[in-house]
Amino acid sequence: MLTRLTPLILALVAATPAVVLADTRLDLLDTLRLADQFDPNLAAVRANQAAAAQGTTISRSALLPRVVAAGSISDITLKQDMQGITDYRSEQYSIKLTQPLFRWDAWHQHQAAKALRSQSEADAADQTQNLFLAVAEAYLAVLRAQDNLSLAVAQEAALERQREQADARFKVGVVARTDVLEASAQRDNATALRLSAEIALNSARETLNAAVGRDIGELARLQETLPMSAPIPDDANEWTKLARERNPGLIAARLNAQAAKSNRQAQRGGYLPQVDLFASYSDRQNSNVTNANNPSVSFNSGSNEAIGIEAQWELFASGRTLASVKQASLQADAAEAVARAREHQVVNGARTGYLTVKADNSRLQARAQAQASAQLAYDAVQAGYKVGTRNIVDVLLAETNLFAAKRDYANARYDYIVNTLRLHASAGMLGEPLIEQINGWLIK
Repeated sequence: MLTRLTPLILALVAATPAVVLADTRLDLLDTLRLADQFDPNLAAVRANQAAAAQGTTISRSALLPRVVAAGSISDITLKQDMQGITDYRSEQYSIKLTQPLFRWDAWHQHQAAKALRSQSEADAADQTQNLFLAVAEAYLAVLRAQDNLSLAVAQEAALERQREQADARFKVGVVARTDVLEASAQRDNATALRLSAEIALNSARETLNAAVGRDIGELARLQETLPMSAPIPDDANEWTKLARERNPGLIAARLNAQAAKSNRQAQRGGYLPQVDLFASYSDRQNSNVTNANNPSVSFNSGSNEAIGIEAQWELFASGRTLASVKQASLQADAAEAVARAREHQVVNGARTGYLTVKADNSRLQARAQAQASAQLAYDAVQAGYKVGTRNIVDVLLAETNLFAAKRDYANARYDYIVNTLRLHASAGMLGEPLIEQINGWLIK
């Protein structure tokens, strides 16, 4: 089950070269590899998974043979009315083999342990997938912030040129003072946007630095045009079906409910007997006897062999068994409810994610067209301004609209990628093909 649940991205990360050159821009695969190496949360997830795997060995031991050896050396003083006082040394040892024949509680505890081991594997796959999704989103957030900052710097520079041109025209009496003030106001607003973009970039870089455990340096940039395609499969119901079958978080919740049901059965074992097959051997030797005529001493020496079946049945436990069964039943009901709630969440996330990616596909194309139209509009207004048919307000508005369209297009590219990653993660499919595809869209 671990092979099925663990995202394929783990194999891809493991196959990535261990050394990243200092003069090379990090791409998405490089970043995920660093997170895989240095993230303490991922190390904790894997340690917990390994610890949970020992649970089945521990629980299975209650169903397998058990051998117990014991020994003792004692100095004994025996007082008897007929024989008086006898001092002697007793040396004894024993060995006993026990094989459980009927252990209802141990059997179901073993079934619960197996379910919990599988749950830990599913939970580790879910947390690993979520970690890589978070790192990928942090990587793309840095690229988004860089693009927004570049556009903000360019807009500030362009509006500063417009302000200088308006000021020069004002000085020769071509335009009014209000044109200069309008241009200055627009430039100041662009400066504020640039400062906000710088803060956003610094914040995004710090988030990514924390995820990979080092300074990320330069990152590979996203290419301008993305190859658009509809989600595969191109059907919301198919995505919800995949989510029900493959989402590791949902699988973990179901396995936890299964373990709770097995634990309920184990608690019911308190009403049943426990039957074991046993074989034992013991030997006792007495020495240093002060009263050799005492027959009790010699009678207690010798060896003993036994084989048989022993049973133990607790008839009254002061209400403990009944309370334990009720408690386990309530815990099983709660785990089942959690699994149903998780299924509703996963199904809704997969359906919403599919519709969002479909909308992003169309939205990105619309943003690209809007950017082209804004560029044409700006060029036309700029030409009209040069010949006197348009004023400075028209130019500033067209320029502001142009940069807004460029920002919207840039952000739409990242929205499309992030939502695509989330859609595949909801279906447990954040794997090698998708990561390689997105990494191919980066310019290293």
